[in-house]
Amino acid sequence: MGARCRWPVVLLVVLMVGAAVPCGSAYQQLPPAVGDADLFAAALKQDGFAVQEGKLQMFPIIDLYNMGLAPSCFGNNPSTPYALFFVPPPPGWVAETEDPKDVATLDGKTLINYRLRQDEAIVMVGRTPPACSYFSYRSYLYDRFFPATGERRIVFASLGDTENLMTIRTSGTPDGQAGSPFDQATIIVITADQGIDQRVRAAAQAAGFPISVINTDVIPSSLVNMGLEKDADKFVTILRLAFFQDRQAGQAFMSNIPVRVFRLTPTESMPLDPYKTPALRVRGTGDMSEFDLLGALEDLRQAILARHGSAKATELGTSVWLYEGPDAIQRGINVIGENRDTTYLRSEDFTLPAGPNEFLIVYGVNHAATGKATYANFGVYGAAGLNGVGAVSNYEFAGTAEEYIPGNPAAKYLYVWKVSRSCDGGPSCLTVPWGVKAYGLDLGNPGFIAFRAYLEPATKVGPSWSEIVYDRVIKFSGAD
Repeated sequence: MGARCRWPVVLLVVLMVGAAVPCGSAYQQLPPAVGDADLFAAALKQDGFAVQEGKLQMFPIIDLYNMGLAPSCFGNNPSTPYALFFVPPPPGWVAETEDPKDVATLDGKTLINYRLRQDEAIVMVGRTPPACSYFSYRSYLYDRFFPATGERRIVFASLGDTENLMTIRTSGTPDGQAGSPFDQATIIVITADQGIDQRVRAAAQAAGFPISVINTDVIPSSLVNMGLEKDADKFVTILRLAFFQDRQAGQAFMSNIPVRVFRLTPTESMPLDPYKTPALRVRGTGDMSEFDLLGALEDLRQAILARHGSAKATELGTSVWLYEGPDAIQRGINVIGENRDTTYLRSEDFTLPAGPNEFLIVYGVNHAATGKATYANFGVYGAAGLNGVGAVSNYEFAGTAEEYIPGNPAAKYLYVWKVSRSCDGGPSCLTVPWGVKAYGLDLGNPGFIAFRAYLEPATKVGPSWSEIVYDRVIKFSGAD
């Protein structure tokens, strides 16, 4: 990571996946009382903006990595599909003036990673996902030019808090109030300038959208190098999704995401009014009650070791995997698209041979059961490609610890799961395939286990690392 790796132009062939639902889909239409996207675009033009349309589309990162078109899988969460904003280039942009290795394009007209002037905006208008466990929208600093080395490097750092299902302003959650955020009208304005934001909001109101559904995704200009020059930063905007209640509704949404994306460029220069860096939602509540489970967790550890006593046990250390965007931006490191709505932990590396005699036992505190997270999971990753090849979530944790420590009243807050090359249909076991490129972990290649804990309900952001008990991994070798 961090090498001079770019997204090639040939992405345009691969990224047409998943756009098969006809334009006449019911998902395309907003309720008449909520506003009109065409009138919105017309009002923006009348106010002196050049308005160009892009799209929001699912992004098959593992497929791209398998084809050699992505530098890694960026630690993709196997539980979470991703969609990216495909943004039109600025007016007058000509692709031939760019290094082809430095241009990521869908169709020769829209960009995956884009530069942005201080006075421009990206605007999304449409509907939120149907009912699911999690969704969020957020812009990122994707890469930047480092003068000391004369190269662009990926940083992929979030630029603040997300608009997530607990915080987003929609027609069902006006002004972020309590209600249903699912399948609701919303607008997200991505900009660094307060004056531009105010003009966009005025145009939206003129088109019938209430101010209570408009969100601003602030790009803190003090953290980034904005502009259209070759040494300016590039940005990416991501929609994350997890666990649709109705899979058919979720598939319909992902096949034809019911939003419109616009790039807005003022046709006349105006005085700038940059946003200051916004305050962040504060992680943590001071609730350290998970640590009261350490005794039961030790009982569980001993029971795991006793059950597999014929095998050599190697306990893999767990540590923080990814810190937050401002840390990465200051150090110039790649944090592969981290998200403030979760914590990121990872185990030490391991290798996993074929057959049933070597396996991992993953265990720990179910952070969703303790109330420190809305959902939590662990995933198996290839260390080289940062490819998530499989995951298990808290929805599958219930009852697994009771099998090891029956009658322990704390067992309901714990979990145990096996990771193996050969599960043979056994319960509570995740099979790790090989020979399927980045959809698996090839024999002899190092891997690791990563852990996420999403959205502490009390704070509407990820929990504090210091308030959760770290998940654990034991590797067993030579089992009978």
